[in-house]
Amino acid sequence: MRISTPALVAATFLTGLAVGALGFAAGGGWTYDGALMATRLTARFAFPIFLLAWTASAWASLFPGGWRTALLRWRRAVGLSFAAAHGAHLVFILIALQVFGHEAPMITVYAGGFVYLLVAAMAVTSHDAAVRWLGPARWKGLHTVGGLAILLVFTNSYVGRLKSMPMLALPALALILLAVGAKIAARLARRRRAPHAA
Repeated sequence: MRISTPALVAATFLTGLAVGALGFAAGGGWTYDGALMATRLTARFAFPIFLLAWTASAWASLFPGGWRTALLRWRRAVGLSFAAAHGAHLVFILIALQVFGHEAPMITVYAGGFVYLLVAAMAVTSHDAAVRWLGPARWKGLHTVGGLAILLVFTNSYVGRLKSMPMLALPALALILLAVGAKIAARLARRRRAPHAA
């Protein structure tokens, strides 16, 4: 049975909310610590979904066939699922800020808010009509900048946990390096193939 994109996105958002609820339970209930745990767990839930969406075309280009081609075919749905997962993460950020009075540095608030605007812009333009309206170059520019901004946020977050949580940070940073390496390798491979295709 084929799952529709709206169903997948809705399921991801609800799963994100469930992950956040587990964070509250693990952090001591409806408390400040619980809210912080909920934000951490929902960010970790969204992270692999982002990497799958961001690297889909690279894996399909480097190793055509199998799950790589299937992932590429589902890339738009996976990208929207990341937006849903990150939306669930935002719910718990707002709870931490507004309900429990968590104080975040202003640079974090503004930078995070800007990235969320990019995520929203990428989500609402994830359809063929938006590509035609924006033009392929502008559409690609938006999604390239947005993807790099999201990657930077995750990278900064895990680098900041190298000392306190190395068993979490090191595998996450290794996955980021693998994803970046795949993107670079795929781009180089496409450039090498381009003269032969001309």
